[in-house]
Amino acid sequence: MKSKRKLMYGLLPILFAGGIGMYLYMQNNKEAEVKPQTTVNQYIEHLQKKEFDQLYTLMTSASLQESGMNKEQFVEKYNAIYSGMEVSTVKAEVKPVDVAETASDGSKTDAEKQNPDAYEVDYNLQLTTFLGEVSETHTLKLVRQELEDGRKNWQINWQPSLILNDMVKGSKVRVRTLFPDRGDIVDRDGLPLATKGTMNEWGIVPEKLGDNPDQMIARIAGHYQVSEDAIQKALAQTWVKPEYFVPIGSTEEFDVPESLSGVTMQSKEIRYYPLGEAAAHLIGYVRKATKEDLDKDTEGYYRAEDWIGKAGLEQSMEKQLRGERGGLIEITDESGNSRSELIRKDAVDGQNVQLTISSKQQKKLYQTLSSGGDAGAMVLMNPTDGNLLALVSAPSYNPNKMVTGLTQAEWDAYSANEKLPFINRVTTRYAPGSTFKAITAAAGLMEKVTTADKTHDISGLQWRKDDSWGGYYVKRVKSLSPVNMVDALVYSDNIYFAMEAIEMGSAKFIDGIQKFGFGDNFGLNELYLKPSQYANEAHLDLSSEVLLADTSYGQGEMLMSPIHLASSFTPFINEGKLVKPVLIEGKESTDPEVIITPEAANTVKDALGEVVSRQGGTAHTLNSIPGGLAGKTGTAELKAKKGEKGEKGQENGFFVVFDTDSPTFLLSAVIEEVNGRGGSHYVVDKLKPFLEKLEITQ
Repeated sequence: MKSKRKLMYGLLPILFAGGIGMYLYMQNNKEAEVKPQTTVNQYIEHLQKKEFDQLYTLMTSASLQESGMNKEQFVEKYNAIYSGMEVSTVKAEVKPVDVAETASDGSKTDAEKQNPDAYEVDYNLQLTTFLGEVSETHTLKLVRQELEDGRKNWQINWQPSLILNDMVKGSKVRVRTLFPDRGDIVDRDGLPLATKGTMNEWGIVPEKLGDNPDQMIARIAGHYQVSEDAIQKALAQTWVKPEYFVPIGSTEEFDVPESLSGVTMQSKEIRYYPLGEAAAHLIGYVRKATKEDLDKDTEGYYRAEDWIGKAGLEQSMEKQLRGERGGLIEITDESGNSRSELIRKDAVDGQNVQLTISSKQQKKLYQTLSSGGDAGAMVLMNPTDGNLLALVSAPSYNPNKMVTGLTQAEWDAYSANEKLPFINRVTTRYAPGSTFKAITAAAGLMEKVTTADKTHDISGLQWRKDDSWGGYYVKRVKSLSPVNMVDALVYSDNIYFAMEAIEMGSAKFIDGIQKFGFGDNFGLNELYLKPSQYANEAHLDLSSEVLLADTSYGQGEMLMSPIHLASSFTPFINEGKLVKPVLIEGKESTDPEVIITPEAANTVKDALGEVVSRQGGTAHTLNSIPGGLAGKTGTAELKAKKGEKGEKGQENGFFVVFDTDSPTFLLSAVIEEVNGRGGSHYVVDKLKPFLEKLEITQ
């Protein structure tokens, strides 16, 4: 008995040790309990990386079944919403658990004890969209699920509100662009030069074309002067349905002929230019952005449906006029009704731009210039404050057609026009011809070389300094001797001013003329105005006496824009002050600068008055117009090389004119190809009816 007891007591320690070992073995080999935080962390990681296919695997099958989405639909929904909102970054962060919700000893809370298979956690979500930051707080609801192999795992009950808080089953996210109103361009009186308008747009409803659609399309194409192919391509677009209206083109008609089945008309808002051709080069036009525009868009603003300035002020002032696009991201119900706005950025309308231009004078001056099919430019300005009252260029084009779309026939007509209607001649630089003699006279007076009564004895119609000029001669039209400065301006004598320039020498001559605005674009960046030049870069010193002589009467390598030509005459009206041209109301401008003495200015002005008043003066035909007109004519001949023999080159006629009694206007004009039409006299005669009726209000 004792031996049995001893045996039992001996075995007890062994059995106890074995039990402890087995327990430890089982504990060590038991799979660690899965924590809900593991699933939460996976969810946060996949969401931030936009790995929506991985998110799907974390959801309970019951909640996914309730949503009615398979994996492909689930991923597609997330991708569609995030791409529509242009979500660039996703930040998700679990909110810290309130200390009050956790037992002081770290044990489970009452809620967890009540339902150990459920777990909730809040997290902050921040989405960076194309409109800005969207921040929300979401709640993840997890349940412990038993897997097929008997293991347990924590999974998430998916709800649409996990995408965005206000989403429910059937909800969608709608992204809308809020477009700004483009700023108007208006004249000095507030009258529109570029504004909102409407057009008649015609299109086709395919199901209404009748029994023979192809035959009807041919008839429609003939009526609206478009190709059948263009109509067929429009109708073949992927979005077209039989009952849809398919826009084709614009028309000035208001009614559809009864014979054209399937054609429908509707009104459409567009950019409108009230002055049409009269202000086309100044104002420009807008067109739909092209692929080239989008490629050049470094700031990423434009989209394919946007309008963009393509010429004139519409192009150069695009940023001010276009405004800033806004947007709206909203959540809708299944029927498309808005449930809530997620984020809104209101559009900022474009700025209105007011010009110094007078619509009345712009129209009248354009009609004057364009009559007879002439090519050229005219600039009307107020010489005392620099305000530009009219800037016209001809031939022109219809900017409204550029917006609504040119027919092939219209485009072909513009392309075939040898006078190049799309060139803005207001900013084109020309050799100004004899109009420049007024500036040479002023330079001579300032350098104490020229005086009003200084004479040269000149015989014949041509002159050269000496044999060093070879076969080159300066020529004049009228034989007169002796000739003083006033005579030379009145009769436009090239030889007199060539002699004066040679006597001054290149250094004094250059110093005298540069003050008149050479090298300056007067801040007219909106017009893309290039500064004028008195010579090419290689010959700025005018070391050649032949070139110096030619430059003195506006030939040689001199190039001036009609705008600069007008401005260069302002010192003769303003006691020697150069007044720079102004186009934009309210834009900061520089004060007039005194460049010559009042005595020199008045001497030239008086001589220019005799160009009109003296019998035989080159602008004497205007003497009957009241107001004390003064001016200077000029004709410039274009040749490939100086002294070229044979057929004469193209001649451009110039005229600069202003009133002297109470200065209200100054007008510079150039008309191309006046060969055989009287040269500059053709320009004077053409302007006479305009000047007779001209009334300028200050």
